[in-house]
Amino acid sequence: MGEILVETRDAIRVLTICNEPIRNAFDESMSVALLEAFNTAEADQRIRVVIVTGAGDLAFSSGHDLNELASGEHARSTVGEAPFVRPLTMRKPVIAAVNGHCWAAGFMLALSCDLRVASENAVFGSPGARLGLLPEGGQLYRLPQLIPPARALEMMLTAEPMSAGQAARFELVSRLVPTGQALAEAMTMAAVIASRSPAVVQAVKSGVNLGLRDGTRTAERYEAETALAMHQGPDSREGIAAFLEKRAPRFADLRSLPSSDHSGA
Repeated sequence: MGEILVETRDAIRVLTICNEPIRNAFDESMSVALLEAFNTAEADQRIRVVIVTGAGDLAFSSGHDLNELASGEHARSTVGEAPFVRPLTMRKPVIAAVNGHCWAAGFMLALSCDLRVASENAVFGSPGARLGLLPEGGQLYRLPQLIPPARALEMMLTAEPMSAGQAARFELVSRLVPTGQALAEAMTMAAVIASRSPAVVQAVKSGVNLGLRDGTRTAERYEAETALAMHQGPDSREGIAAFLEKRAPRFADLRSLPSSDHSGA
């Protein structure tokens, strides 16, 4: 039976999908555990960035356990696809460290993350058309936001995989690294983000996702309202003081933004 390994490294929470015998495929218990792990990280004031990766170097995740799909057990899931789209509605940034195969529900999960770091042996796949299943988990709208729509359409219609090199060319991944280095590179990126203003980081994420979901006008209003509140906030005072004093800023633990319901895409 697989599990979700949870590890905290300073202000970074690392979630590892562990089910290597079947390429880190998800059974129901793992899906439930992943959702709980995301929710716990979101609620933990000490955590500023979340990374999700797969155990070993062969797979990020091959998706749902096909035995559960074939038996109909997955249709009775208590969480459905919620764990795989949860990063979209989190205020904290989530980075996917993609090592090896990233298919189906694993692909949904990677798409829902804010940034993707991939190893050179990564392979991305949306096999729904091959299996007689609709590509779910936001693939129909999220994938065309991240890569050219025609390329996204081709990928889903043909169910043909995309190599790590292709993903880098289409900017589906932010960074491409040698096999075995995806998590280390994601940790480097996460450490930089964790050192920045938590309030600004979560506001940037919310604003970008809001613009993608609701359009420019709504994002403009959010930007104006949030910028005004932040100009008067503690992170602004600390950031400016640190710059003038030529030292690294010491931002407090993550605090909630001014009241807003704009939390995801």
